[in-house]
Amino acid sequence: MAVVVTQDFESTVEDYDKVSEKLGTTPEPGLIVHTGIDLGGGKMRAVDVWESAEDFQNFVQNKLIPTIAEVLPDAPQAPEPEIREVHDIVKA
Repeated sequence: MAVVVTQDFESTVEDYDKVSEKLGTTPEPGLIVHTGIDLGGGKMRAVDVWESAEDFQNFVQNKLIPTIAEVLPDAPQAPEPEIREVHDIVKA
């Protein structure tokens, strides 16, 4: 079952871009869409759609956390994301 993952976290756009650059442009297995939103004041929001919560968790544990630790070792820990099952998806 597809899920929407929403997470607000402390980050500048510049630091967000550094992590994104290190992650690369190849979509992770199970990722349907990712968005990064600048909320201003050093805060960002990520809104993703994943094929499953397991795909998201695999990405976080195996790729995102190690990449953030490498690029921004002093980054504050992000709060737990909100994960909800998707009822409907319409793709262009």
